[in-house]
Amino acid sequence: MKSERGHLIRLHPAARVEDLTDEGLVAACATEDRAARALLFERYVDDVHRFVRRMRGSDPDCVDDLVQATFLAAFQSAAKFRGGHVRGWLFGIACNQVRGYARTEIRRKRALDSVTDFATTPRVSDPIFAAKLLAAIAALSHDLRAALVLVDLEGERGHEAAAVLGIPTGTLWRRVFEARQTLRAAIGGAR
Repeated sequence: MKSERGHLIRLHPAARVEDLTDEGLVAACATEDRAARALLFERYVDDVHRFVRRMRGSDPDCVDDLVQATFLAAFQSAAKFRGGHVRGWLFGIACNQVRGYARTEIRRKRALDSVTDFATTPRVSDPIFAAKLLAAIAALSHDLRAALVLVDLEGERGHEAAAVLGIPTGTLWRRVFEARQTLRAAIGGAR
């Protein structure tokens, strides 16, 4: 909702936030509308939480902090949203939050010389296979893991996942292929 001068304006008091499309909701968030922010959070918190948990599932408190940081960053950058797939936009923000956290965590780990477990449990009936799979996913580089999680676990379309990661579609598919090859090699005939 823009005025003639191109500045965001507040929703009319009679407008119901619940009736807004996702894109309209993001626009309302840009005006610092608390109800819009609460509704955007409610609509997407489960998706973002699942994505972050899969990307960085070592510590439930860490996951919760990254989800919170994702929504705070989304609210701050809502005015820059140019339309499109809101869920993918949030995943992109979450991916950046996870990447930033990972860099900080690597520095901290080097200083403390500790190791963090990747504790997300996939829906696999064989616990030995599941453990191998989790270890293999955790061992992937951030870029390969992000591509794999977005496409194979979150079900994002190729062009949307590529946009989330800010890379060409071809690069996304190369990363997904490389991640799958690495996982196959790591888990071998465990199944």
